[in-house]
This record gives sequence, C-alpha cells and structure tokens, in this order.
Amino acid sequence: MIYALVHYPKLETRLIDRLRQKYDPQFGLIDPHITVMFPVRDSIDGNSLVSHLENVLSDCRPFPIRLQGLQRSWDDCLFLLVREGSSEIIRLHNRIYTGILADYKNSDIKFVPHLTLGAFDKDAERYAQALSAAKALALDYRCVMDKLDLVKINDGRTRIVWSREFVFK
Repeated sequence: MIYALVHYPKLETRLIDRLRQKYDPQFGLIDPHITVMFPVRDSIDGNSLVSHLENVLSDCRPFPIRLQGLQRSWDDCLFLLVREGSSEIIRLHNRIYTGILADYKNSDIKFVPHLTLGAFDKDAERYAQALSAAKALALDYRCVMDKLDLVKINDGRTRIVWSREFVFK
C-alpha cells in the first residue's frame, strides 16, 4: 500500500475527464487532483504520518489557485499547470517533507504543482495528440485550495482503500 497527499480542486471536470479518460492510466483510480506529497510506501506508520501532517498543516489557510497552461514533465506526462498559488503549494510541499518524511523527498526532481492530464511513456505521437486536444480546450480554472486528502492506495494501484481529510482554517 502507498500513501499520497492530494488536493481535489472544486471545478467543472468534464473537459479534464475527457482527456484523462483517454490518456491517463489513473483515470479510474483517482479524480482530477494536485499531488502535494508523492506516493510513499506504507512502511511509514500511518498514525505517525497523520500526526506529522496535522502538525505541518495546522496553520494553513485557504488560498486561491489558477490552473492554466500546459507542460511536458520529465517523465512524459502532460501537466495542466498551477499558475496562481504555485509558490504556496511549493511551500506546503517543502514543509511536508520534514521530520518523518525528510528522507522521502526527491531533491533531484524539481516539484512543479500541476494536475496530470495524461501519461505517455515516450509515446511521442500520443503525447502530440493529447497536447493538441488540451490546447484546443483552452483549459483555465480558478478555485481555492482549502483542504488536502491523505489517500491510501492498494499495491496494485487499482483503488483507494482509505482517506483522511485535512481542512485549512
């Protein structure tokens, strides 16, 4: 099992879902989301993780975000970028990777706040199709990041077996 910490933006997802259904292998597993803590094996104690997140997130306040613009990631995913609110999400991400999570931070990869629209595993033609489709939709959303969800996903990454919500005050 693995844990991840995500934000489910409150927005109309019809267009995003259309793209994700075609191009994102996680479409059936998880709704459109912004990952703030990447998957961590459950070898870390769940109660300790929840306690750590409660401490780190205790003083968080809701803040506006804007999803707009596209980017190809280092691992061949198509990202819908977080334009407004990006620096706040990066600060959250860095605060989360302290204490019991300090050893889990991958400093080799720059953290880019985003919502994944598809994964392409070096399939340039499929990526080009998805990019063209995403550009045609001119995706541009505004919402508020007001909570995060800690999700526990089974080993096959086929279903979420447990989740815990952290609401910003």
